[in-house]
Amino acid sequence: MSATSNFGSTTNSASAAALAKIDAAKNSDWVLCRGIREMLRCDESGVVQGIAHYVISQHRSLRLLSALIEKTRNSPLPGLIALIGWLRSFLSVRSIKDREDGVWIARLSNERRAIEPFLSLSSDLNWHELEFRPLPDPTALLALLKGRNPKAIFRITRRLHRRYHFFKVLRVIEFIGFHTRYAEIFQQGDFKIALVSNHSNPHGIAFNLAARKLRIPTVLITHGMPVRPVARLSYNLAVVHNEAAHQSYAEDGCLMGRVLIHGRRQNYAAMPKALPYSLSAGIFLCKDVNEHRLRTLTAELLSQTRIGRVLIRPHPKNLWKGLPKWIESLRDGRVTLSSCGSVSNDIQQVDIVLGGNSSVLVDAVTAGRPVAFVANLDSGPPDLHCFVARGLVYSFDDDWNPDAMLNFYHRPEWPARLKVFANIDEDPEQVRKRAVAIMSELALEARSPISRSLPHKVARDH
Repeated sequence: MSATSNFGSTTNSASAAALAKIDAAKNSDWVLCRGIREMLRCDESGVVQGIAHYVISQHRSLRLLSALIEKTRNSPLPGLIALIGWLRSFLSVRSIKDREDGVWIARLSNERRAIEPFLSLSSDLNWHELEFRPLPDPTALLALLKGRNPKAIFRITRRLHRRYHFFKVLRVIEFIGFHTRYAEIFQQGDFKIALVSNHSNPHGIAFNLAARKLRIPTVLITHGMPVRPVARLSYNLAVVHNEAAHQSYAEDGCLMGRVLIHGRRQNYAAMPKALPYSLSAGIFLCKDVNEHRLRTLTAELLSQTRIGRVLIRPHPKNLWKGLPKWIESLRDGRVTLSSCGSVSNDIQQVDIVLGGNSSVLVDAVTAGRPVAFVANLDSGPPDLHCFVARGLVYSFDDDWNPDAMLNFYHRPEWPARLKVFANIDEDPEQVRKRAVAIMSELALEARSPISRSLPHKVARDH
C-alpha cells in the first residue's frame, strides 16, 4: 500500500511539474514584456538616472563610448554593445549541481548581509546560491550554445533606443540575459522557494519573474528603503525595512502575501539629554557623491568651534574614486576616512550624524544619535525618502547648531515618528524566526502536486 501511494505521488508531482513548465513556455513572452516595462519604470527614477550619469562622468572611457553610441544611434554599434551586455549577464550566473529546495542570489554585499542571517536559521531547507562570477563556468558556456537569436537583441535595442537613453536600453537587455539564464536553471530543477534582496535592478527583477513563471514561491528580504517607483512584483513573503517602506511598496502596486518588518529593538537607544561640548561628527555618504557639497559641508563643520573630529564614511559601492585623495589633500588630522567596517560601529564612534538620501539615517536615529539631513549631498532629489517631510529627521541649513538639532528629537511627538521608520518593538532574531517559519510553510506547500498544478495566488495578508 505504501509503495503504491509513493508511486502515485511521484507520478502526480512529475505531471504537475511538467504542466507548470508547459504553461511557463506559453507565458514566456508575456513575462519578458512585463519585465521590460518594470525595468523602464524603475529607471525613470531621478536617483537611477543620476547615478548613471555620475558613473559616466567619472570615467573618460565611458564618456567617449556614450558619446559614440549616441552619434551612431542608427548603426549596428548600440546593438553590438547591448549584445555584449546580454552575454555578460547570462554568463555571470554560475550553475549549481543540486537543483531542489531553496535557491537564493546576492549580487551585492548589502544583499548578502540581509539574506544570510535567515539562511542560518532555516535548517529544514537546503539552500543553494546562484553565484555571480566574472568568468563563466563550462555549464553556462554549454547553455549558451542552445538556439539563440542575437537578431532579437539588435531589434529590441533599436526599438528602445529610439525613445530611451542607452543606459536604460542596456539595463533592459541585461534583464533579458539574467531572465533567460534563471528561467533555464529553474526549468531544469525542482526548487521549492526562491529568496532575493533586490527588487529594482536587472538581476533582482529577472530572478523574481523567472521564479514566478515556474510557480516557485518568492521571498523578499530588503536591505534598505526602496527607491520609487518600485517594480510591481509579487512576493509570497516580504521582510521590509519599516512601515514607511511597506506603504511605498503597496502604493506602487507590489503584491505581498505576508509582510514582516525588520526588528530593531536591540539596536534602539534613547536620545541623549545633552551633547558634549567637543563633538565628533559623522558624514555618511551615498554611492553618488556630490563632491562640491561634500567639500563645503566639511569646511563648514571644521569652522565650528565645537567640532573636534569629522568621520567620513563612503558607501560600500562608492563611485567617487577621488575621495581618499581629497581627504589626504586636506592635511587636517580632524578629518578621517572610515575603514568601512560595521555601520553600527561607525555610528557609535560619533556624537552626531549627517547624510543625504541614505537608509543609514534611520540606523543612526534608532541608535540614539541626532541626525541632520543634508540636501544635495548626492544626485537624488531632496528628501527622497521623506525623512524630513514626515518629521523623522532634522534638516541641516545655514542656521544649524547642535543643540537645536538635539532639541528636535526631544519633541513629544518624535517617538511616534520613529516607529514608522523603525520597528523598535521586536528583536531582529524574533522577526527572522517568524520569517523562517513562514518560508518552511511555503516550501512545504510547493512540494504538493496540487500546489504546483494551480496558478499562484498572492493575496494581501498584511
